[in-house]
Amino acid sequence: MADRDAPTRPTAFEAGRPADPPAGAGGFVREATGNDLEAIGRVHAASMLASLRVAHAAAHDGAPLPAGVVAMIAAPVLAAGWERAVLAPPSPRHRVLVATEGGEVVGLLGLAPTQGLAQGDPGAEPESAVEITALGVDPTRQRSGHGSRLLAAAADHARADGARVLLVWAVRGDESVRGLLAGAGLELTPSRRELPVGRGVTEECWGAAL
Repeated sequence: MADRDAPTRPTAFEAGRPADPPAGAGGFVREATGNDLEAIGRVHAASMLASLRVAHAAAHDGAPLPAGVVAMIAAPVLAAGWERAVLAPPSPRHRVLVATEGGEVVGLLGLAPTQGLAQGDPGAEPESAVEITALGVDPTRQRSGHGSRLLAAAADHARADGARVLLVWAVRGDESVRGLLAGAGLELTPSRRELPVGRGVTEECWGAAL
């Protein structure tokens, strides 16, 4: 996996606050609980596989995602990986949010503190930042506003925790994710990193000032 380069200065994040959904929208965002772990694993696996399949096909002339990679992205394994983050987060700034529809978990987002950008003097301290460590919506529930609500809630929590910058890594080639991030006001930075799922499959860093 390639080393991360420091992203350029992101622009202002314009997603707004996670306001209550319109009447009849049936979706909202809340913090995850232990009862959500199974659903989180299922949604994360489905959204990750959908994204990686698109990216791998784009990088390899339509070739399918390797079977070994598919086998590793199993819902129970991912659910177990989220257990500590949900039940015993390392700090109050580490959060796991879920998007729900009709009481069912249909999306997830992980937040963790990270270093932002050093401004002005090269010796200056980097700005306080928060990274979105995971972002996914059930492929059958996309284009319903869940991703936008998750991003808006993430921005609100980041601001409340004193962060000045929001960062997220997204697979290159998944135009649905690209559109979501761009529509929320994040900007693509020059930073890239290669994923171990087939040569040429990379993640791009997006960022926004809060």
